[in-house]
Amino acid sequence: MISNLQEKYNQLSPAQKDIFIGYGLRQIKHFVEISLPKIEAALPEGAKVQGINAEGKVLAYHEASQQYYVWISDLQWQIYTKPTVAVDLKEDAIAVWQIFNLKDHELINLSHIHRDFLDNQSVDKE
Repeated sequence: MISNLQEKYNQLSPAQKDIFIGYGLRQIKHFVEISLPKIEAALPEGAKVQGINAEGKVLAYHEASQQYYVWISDLQWQIYTKPTVAVDLKEDAIAVWQIFNLKDHELINLSHIHRDFLDNQSVDKE
C-alpha cells in the first residue's frame, strides 16, 4: 500500500491530478516503466514523445519538420495527420510516477488504489 496518499495527491498539479484520476496508478506505472522505453526506442530520429491524446494514443512531435506521429499497435510510429488535440503530457505522467514512488510497487498491487482513494475522499480536482 502507498502511504500518505492524500499528501502525495496534494502535491500534484491540476493536469497531474487529471492523469491520476483518469488513468490510475497501475496504468501510469505501465506507461512509464514498460511502454515508454519501448516507444521512445523506436522514435523517428529527432522526434520526441509528447504524451497521450484523448483517443488514448501516444503522440510524438518532430519540431524541425513540424510532423506529428502516432504509436500504433505497439509496433511502430505512423505519421499522424489529425489536428492536434489535448494531450496528457509525458512529463506529467512521469511526475505522478515519481511523487507516488511507483518504481517501488508491483503493478498488480496498484490496481484499485486510486479508485478506492477517490471513492473515500472528497477530492479537489483543481
